Amino acid sequence: MKTKKIILFIVFILGVIGLLLMTSFTTRNACEYANSNIEYIKSQTEKAIIADGFEMSKYHVYKALNAIEKSRLNFVDCGCEGTIESLEKALFYLKEATKAESFNDSKKSLHIALESTTIGIKVLKTFEEEHSSSYGNNMLVLNTKDAIDQHNPILMPQGEELRQHVHNCLLGFETSLDNVVNQVECKEAQGFITKIHEEARLTLLNTGLSEPKKQYYQRVKTIAHDALARLEDCPLD
Repeated sequence: MKTKKIILFIVFILGVIGLLLMTSFTTRNACEYANSNIEYIKSQTEKAIIADGFEMSKYHVYKALNAIEKSRLNFVDCGCEGTIESLEKALFYLKEATKAESFNDSKKSLHIALESTTIGIKVLKTFEEEHSSSYGNNMLVLNTKDAIDQHNPILMPQGEELRQHVHNCLLGFETSLDNVVNQVECKEAQGFITKIHEEARLTLLNTGLSEPKKQYYQRVKTIAHDALARLEDCPLD
């Protein structure tokens, strides 16, 4: 379930970035990297605890320490203060483990470091879930609407060029919806994409939309419609 929510969050981010930048550039999710890094730190700490000897244990501890130092910016960019605090505590006890006089003594510090890292993982998961739900489907529409509003209409492409421009902007969004179709439980994916489709449909009823906005929402609607067509045969519960 948590993995699914991460995927949905990526969909929101990619859709918004496409229109905010109006280019083919993409950005990576700092929280996604932070989650991957902290899982690695946890695995190295676990390996340190069950290592065959003190030297091998230290080897894994140093890998965990190095991962913490290299991923600091990811955690800062993600913005989850609770996880940062947990990692700082883990960092302290991992260093203590390397100073211990014996393997058994080091394990005391390692277990505390592992506990702190595990807490950090749980806090990060909760942070991601809350962050995702706070955006909601409106993030896709509202932020992209603002992005279009901020562009000088004189500089916006026209006709076929505009259509292609919007198409290119939403390539990341289209790919992400493909991931939802392929990786998220059918009923959940169907409900999520239906909301996007309905929101785009209702927005298109607004006769005051500028041409770029019409093109954008029409493309979103088409992408969502095509994705839903692939989910028509959801298995019964």
